[in-house]
Amino acid sequence: MAGLDDIYDEVIDKIATPKARLLLVETLKKEGKLQTVIHACKKVLEVFPDDIGIRRLLAETYFEDGSLDLAEVELDEIAKEINKLSYIYKLQSDLFRRRDRIDDAVHSLQLYLAHNQGDREAADILAEISQQGEAPSFLATSTLAEVYYKQGELDEAIKVYEQVVDSSPDNEKARQRLDELREEKETQKGKMKGMRSEREKKLSLLGILERWLAAVEQNKTGAFRARA
Repeated sequence: MAGLDDIYDEVIDKIATPKARLLLVETLKKEGKLQTVIHACKKVLEVFPDDIGIRRLLAETYFEDGSLDLAEVELDEIAKEINKLSYIYKLQSDLFRRRDRIDDAVHSLQLYLAHNQGDREAADILAEISQQGEAPSFLATSTLAEVYYKQGELDEAIKVYEQVVDSSPDNEKARQRLDELREEKETQKGKMKGMRSEREKKLSLLGILERWLAAVEQNKTGAFRARA
C-alpha cells in the first residue's frame, strides 16, 4: 500500500498549474508537515526551478525548521530572480511620468534604485521628478542619498540628507547617517591635508637638495679656477 508521502508525490506530479501546486504545499505546511513540505517543494523545483512561490515556501519552511543555511540559499536564489525583474520598476516609472502621475513615478523609481544603486541616470531622474511632485518621502530621499554615496559623491549625499533632516527633524536615522557622512568627510579632509603636508615636505627636501648640489657644483668650479 502506498504511503502518504507517495500519495502527495503523485498528486503534485499531476498538478500542472503553479497556483494549484502552491495551494497544496501551503495546505501541508498549515498541517505542520514541515519535512513533507520540504520534500514536496524540492520535487516541484526539480521540474519548475523558476517557481518563486514554491521556492519562497521552501525558504520559509527551512527557516521554521531551523535550517538557516538552507533557507539562506533559497532566499539568495529568490533575490537573484527579483533583481533580474527589477527593471520593470524603471519602465513603470517612465509610464507614470508620461501620464503625469509623478508621485507614482517617484515610488517606482525608488524601488528600482533599491536594486540598481549604480544607475546614475535613474538617480538623476529621481532627483528631477521628486521636485515636481509632493515633498519627497524619507525613503525616496535617503535612497537617493545612498545612491550618490555609493557612486563616491559624498558631498551630494550629504546635501540630500541635510534636506531630509531639515524637512523631518524627528528622523533620527537620517540625522545619524548625516553625522556619519560628515565625519567621513572630515576624515577625508584630514587625509588630504596629511598628503599635502607630506608632499610639501618632500618638495622642501628636494629644494634643499637642489640648492646643496648647486653649492657643491659652484665650489668645484671655484676650486678648479683657483688651480688654473
